[in-house]
Amino acid sequence: MKATAQVLPKNIQMTLTSNECSNHAKPIRLMMIEGEEICPACQIAKENQNFEQSLQQEVLNRAAKKKRNTLYRHSAFADETIREASFGKFIAESEEEAKNKELAIKAFNHYKAGKTFTTLLQGDTGVGKSHLAMSILRNLNEKMDSECIFISVREMMSKIRDSFDHKESKYTQLYFVELLARVDFLCLDDLGAETGAITTNKTATNFTLEVLTAILEARQSKSTIITSNLSRNQMELMYDKKLISRCLKNIAVIKFEQTRDKRIVAFDLLQEV
Repeated sequence: MKATAQVLPKNIQMTLTSNECSNHAKPIRLMMIEGEEICPACQIAKENQNFEQSLQQEVLNRAAKKKRNTLYRHSAFADETIREASFGKFIAESEEEAKNKELAIKAFNHYKAGKTFTTLLQGDTGVGKSHLAMSILRNLNEKMDSECIFISVREMMSKIRDSFDHKESKYTQLYFVELLARVDFLCLDDLGAETGAITTNKTATNFTLEVLTAILEARQSKSTIITSNLSRNQMELMYDKKLISRCLKNIAVIKFEQTRDKRIVAFDLLQEV
């Protein structure tokens, strides 16, 4: 840090005064700068303090930005269109959809208020479960500076298995367990699809159980959002009743029972090319 006299413009008038500053081990002569009497040592200390505070704030800003970027840099989507999901883009076409959108907004508000619980969005494929889950995360990410991540369970398990044959891959079991345990809010998307089929008698492999157990047990004090075609009873049969019961003990359910698959839209071949 340069001395005060060195950083001031050359045309500023400075003179030493007969007064001294007694805040130091040895008294220091005060300086008159543009009509103001100051202690150069105190001024340098003040400038150093301001610089340190500015540097600390910069570190905090970068850390907050890094947390916000986790959602978009480290998420794993089975459907890339979910990246842009928001409450505003969720068009409710039925009473059930309108009710479930409102429930998802309420879930966000409870999370924002500091409450810890699991939100389970249930229903058939394409009804909007993932859209609402991502909408909750985006609001938490943007309005609370929370570190959030959206993970397709099927994509995660695929990346982990691929790392067995590609040792340079970072997407190991340890990578995902540490990342998903760390973040403030996690969405496990399409739980059950990683088994290859959604049936009441299908069970997850021991390896899948190991990964999910490590993640969910590490998050017992944190909030998690889960989307699935499975009911809670089916989840307990497919995975482990003890694990599911413990991790979903404080659960809010948003259920789609009548909503149709919104992805199925007829394409009009008679329209102009």
